[in-house]
Amino acid sequence: MKSLLVFMLLAAAAAASYVHSDTAEAPEMTVTYEEVDGSTVTDEPVTAVALRNNISVGTIGNSRLLARSAHIRGAVAGGRWVQDITYRTNSAVRITAIRVRHVGTPQGATSRITSGGVGSTFVTIRLQSAVGRGYHYTIEIYGR
Repeated sequence: MKSLLVFMLLAAAAAASYVHSDTAEAPEMTVTYEEVDGSTVTDEPVTAVALRNNISVGTIGNSRLLARSAHIRGAVAGGRWVQDITYRTNSAVRITAIRVRHVGTPQGATSRITSGGVGSTFVTIRLQSAVGRGYHYTIEIYGR
């Protein structure tokens, strides 16, 4: 019985693992992360700026990659992951394109732009899993 409990605790810890990697291509880009209490978040209406599995707004054209990051969260029974990621440029650089791609099957995960965006010097993106599920997103921010 004890070994089963230990095994279940180890499995839960492994499932709740969190991996993210940032590659800031431009020194003028800063990235901040905020964990949001998933129990206090309500599902947003589809009328938000962008709410879907993948986001592709703006035109890359002659822009350069300012930041690329991967965000992975494992499933937690009865829990929901919610994370706000804010990308900021200096005042001389404007965001021209935002690409948010879900890797694999979404299983109810969503991404949305909550503030800022194309033409601005910042963007905040909220990644949210379904209850009892995880997510794996890749985010790319382009600007000039």
